[in-house]
Amino acid sequence: MTSPRRPGDTCGRAGWAPALVVASLLVLLASGARAQEAWLVTYGPGEEVWELFGHNALWLRDSATGLDHTYSFGYFEIDRPGFHLDFARGIMLYYGASSPAEREFAFYRERRRSISAQRLNLSPAQVRGLQQSIHDAIFPHPQYYAYDYFRNNCSTWLRDLINQAVDGELEPLLRPQPGRLNFRDHTRRMSTARPWIQTGILLLMGASVDQPISAWEEAFLPDALARWLDTIVIDDEPMVLETLVVHDPQVFTVPEQPRAAWPWKLALGGLLAGLIMVPAWRGGTGWSLLPWHLGVLAAGLAGSLILLMWLGSGHDDTARNWMLLLLHPLWWLLWWSRLRPLQRPFYGALFSGLLIGSLLLAWPGLVQDRVDQLALIAPPLLALLVVAWRRTTTTPIPVG
Repeated sequence: MTSPRRPGDTCGRAGWAPALVVASLLVLLASGARAQEAWLVTYGPGEEVWELFGHNALWLRDSATGLDHTYSFGYFEIDRPGFHLDFARGIMLYYGASSPAEREFAFYRERRRSISAQRLNLSPAQVRGLQQSIHDAIFPHPQYYAYDYFRNNCSTWLRDLINQAVDGELEPLLRPQPGRLNFRDHTRRMSTARPWIQTGILLLMGASVDQPISAWEEAFLPDALARWLDTIVIDDEPMVLETLVVHDPQVFTVPEQPRAAWPWKLALGGLLAGLIMVPAWRGGTGWSLLPWHLGVLAAGLAGSLILLMWLGSGHDDTARNWMLLLLHPLWWLLWWSRLRPLQRPFYGALFSGLLIGSLLLAWPGLVQDRVDQLALIAPPLLALLVVAWRRTTTTPIPVG
């Protein structure tokens, strides 16, 4: 839903051949165009992480003035000094931009991303008002805003601008309707092609993304906004007059429902558990304990990151993350030699937290829907405890 852009750059560059193809298409579209039109353009997902959720834009055309530009939001300056640190802290300054439609479409064709356009049922006065609202939001360029993945992104900006253009009649029609999926399930299905990115994102997300959402909120996703606008009727007139498929390479496809990933994650979790237990069980000293030590390190690091994102960042949707019941910095205490008199009670506490946390997170609709993550994480965590417990009954665990 976002795109990186250096200050002053366009969305991308394309060769003459794609540009000529797009130009020809635009001439064909213009042959039946009215004087002033507003189109919602939806771009499909792409290969990069920031392209997984798709993107969208408003395409405004006016044959009298020669206006033929797209306007969109969700751009960021990835080369700006301090960008990555600010991003980790939850300080995300994004902005809107405009581009000639021919250049914009050529860029997305080059990226092998689908392009569809919906002509909105707006009067010339409404189109002019929409243009003025967009102009005020983008210029002087860049006008930064605080980006939010689900509540203030490229798609919610366009949703709000369209709602403003129709005098606020869109929101009352969408707000009462339930969304098809919640934020977590949409994240799961849109990131299917990148399983490790998906796992990391879902591990860091807290309880807020598991709540039911309305159709209005679901429009945070470009393809969801396009779908819902197709259903809208205002004053007995459809919101969308026609839909055009501008480009469809059918390269990046997204499932309609999130795919169950727990079987392969359970298999991987079991494999990791075996790598931790078998060498330690057979040797019990020296290098045989390396997988166990690496597992303790990883569990503590993951828990520290979850805790830091919850308490120390501005990413609101990472708060109240009950995966902290399983992953936490207390795993590092397994290395502490002075804990030896309290080892068994401590192991019992870790096991209780693992058991209770797993039950809470696996129970449908109780706290959070985390079955996929549990399948991957619970087996190696249990293996860490089994090895640690066995070491207390045989030889002491070497400490770092």
